[in-house]
Amino acid sequence: MAGLGYFLLVPLTLLVLNGGYTIPSFYDANDLYASVDLSSGQYIIPMLVVWLALLFSFQAIVLLKPRPKACATKQKIFINEFKLRRILLLTFGLALLDYAVSIWMLGGLEAFIVSHWYNRQLEMVERFGDAYVLYTQLSLANQIIFTAAAALYTARQLQLRILNWRYSALIICAFLLQMVISGNRIFTALYGLSVLISCWTYSRKRLIARLLIVSPVILLIFSAWGYFRHNLSTVSEDIPTYLEGDLGNRTMTTLMTVTEGAGVMVLLHIVKDFGGKFDYLYGLSYSKAILFAVPRRFYPQKPHNFTALIAHVYEPGEDTSLGTTQLGELHANFGILSVLLLPLFTILILLLSDKLLRNIGKYVLLSGLLFMLLIWTARTTFEDNFITFLFTVLLIKSLRLEQGLCYQQPAES
Repeated sequence: MAGLGYFLLVPLTLLVLNGGYTIPSFYDANDLYASVDLSSGQYIIPMLVVWLALLFSFQAIVLLKPRPKACATKQKIFINEFKLRRILLLTFGLALLDYAVSIWMLGGLEAFIVSHWYNRQLEMVERFGDAYVLYTQLSLANQIIFTAAAALYTARQLQLRILNWRYSALIICAFLLQMVISGNRIFTALYGLSVLISCWTYSRKRLIARLLIVSPVILLIFSAWGYFRHNLSTVSEDIPTYLEGDLGNRTMTTLMTVTEGAGVMVLLHIVKDFGGKFDYLYGLSYSKAILFAVPRRFYPQKPHNFTALIAHVYEPGEDTSLGTTQLGELHANFGILSVLLLPLFTILILLLSDKLLRNIGKYVLLSGLLFMLLIWTARTTFEDNFITFLFTVLLIKSLRLEQGLCYQQPAES
């Protein structure tokens, strides 16, 4: 619900209230997807498809969600705070090592700063091939584990109404550093969503009010970073372009940027274009979940991930990727069946959630990790997150991170 709400429902609502949206020209978005005009009749069917898929998905949650009594466990769960802190320090230390290696491979700090955040990944893949892909998967797995551990640690503090400034500052600094080094905002967004949900769960109404007061500043900075991250050495030159290039529409641009609204715009174009202008993929993108372990040198025709496939369609000739939300991938592959497949996917998540709930003492970190990945899946692709999940499980098992993290005591009758 958090993923569908934040990355699909919110930007879709913004588009409806605004009557559409055009991405500012300084983002260099292609005309094939950069504009959505809801006053045009060509978007009636796309909007109907998206709203029906959301309606059926949320209806599945309403009908199948566990009842409060069914959620009650016979065991009281206690988190080992010392072990949780060790996980935070270990994964943050591995992240620092990863940053140092990345800067060294690119030829030093100066070369790293002037490089494009996305192109440097492509450059490393060209230089080191499948070995670098494996390295990035392990790095990504480590980062998502840190995010899950940070979310659990913060939730515990909110529940107990305590605050450890040292570890809270460490968490904030870690996410800011990750944004600067990688250019990626998703982990910070996932952590922020987890904090808001924890505040709601533990009735921290005053904290929610304070966050709402400062949210305009946070959202503006978060949105601006999406533009400035392409080259850190030209930030001072880019500021005037950013400030002057979207006058009169800053609020809409900020909200669309922080909720990855461009993905919903691409989704609407996919529903409009696929099956007519473009052929359906018929499950091609999902095959990567099976073929990912096969090195490309042994299978040169191995399909690229869905974000790259869609970028080839809507940004031909550009080295980039495009998010479309999970519904976009479903529709590009299976057409109108996406209206039923998204609710089916939601039902499978509910079943998985119920299974984990019955064994929550054994899988606390894994549950937090799945919470993050499923929000991310709503924004991106299933197969990439499935692969990430496999690597995170491998890392958790190898480092024995779940061992000793929780202990249980029988609940008082």
